[in-house]
Amino acid sequence: MRPWWCETGGPVFSRAPKEKTEQREQRGGDTTASRLTAAMAMRQLARLQQHLSPSLLCRHTPRHAWPPTADASFLCRGLASSSSSAAAAAAGREKSSRRTLGYLLGVAVAMVGASYAAVPLYRRFCQATGYGGTVQRRESVEEKISRHARDGTTTAREIIVQFNADVADGMPWKFIPTQREVRVKPGESALAFYTAENRSSAPITGVSTYNVAPMKAAIYFNKIQCFCFEEQTLLPGEQIDMPVFFYIDPEFETDPKMEGVNNIVLSYTFFKVNDS
Repeated sequence: MRPWWCETGGPVFSRAPKEKTEQREQRGGDTTASRLTAAMAMRQLARLQQHLSPSLLCRHTPRHAWPPTADASFLCRGLASSSSSAAAAAAGREKSSRRTLGYLLGVAVAMVGASYAAVPLYRRFCQATGYGGTVQRRESVEEKISRHARDGTTTAREIIVQFNADVADGMPWKFIPTQREVRVKPGESALAFYTAENRSSAPITGVSTYNVAPMKAAIYFNKIQCFCFEEQTLLPGEQIDMPVFFYIDPEFETDPKMEGVNNIVLSYTFFKVNDS
């Protein structure tokens, strides 16, 4: 009797190896075809990269590019970053240069303006604060004289007013007081003169400042007419007399702080004004 499996034409397991072999060969062929296709695609892409600029690759490289495009994408980002950094650095240097130039111009303008405004500003500062013995302006001299005349104020104390004159360095003038001192009583006015002479061979313009000592007496010393803070121009060898008309406030005598103050010194200093 033949075995039951012989009736089917042989053992059943005799077909399995053959079928598996055919499947492996089919899969191997597919894999080989896929590799060939990928290699051809990579060669085509390499040729394309040789002809395209990095900027075009940056614009057209997909977000999830496969490895052949990774180098090109990195190169694009590097070039773009370098270009933007250089442009930003150049813009920063130009902005800094402009800012520095603006600062320098501002300092130059401020220095020129300060040189012209120095005397008027000093005069206002001294009159407002009494600094350096400069008379503080609260009530006008005319108002004080009228007020004391209405009140009938009389004084008996005598004050000696002495005069001093100086010139700043580089000022080729001779500048002296015509008289050394005058004697006045509080409530009286007095007239004094200073003399200036240009000893150079060119016209010179000067301006003067003044102060009163002691400083605590300055609030009672009032100048009715004065040449201070006004430009004076003298030709070579020219000489002029400049008047000072002043007034001592009668309250000087009744102020306890003025007790023992019997001398007041009026000083003037002439400065050369630049030709510019």
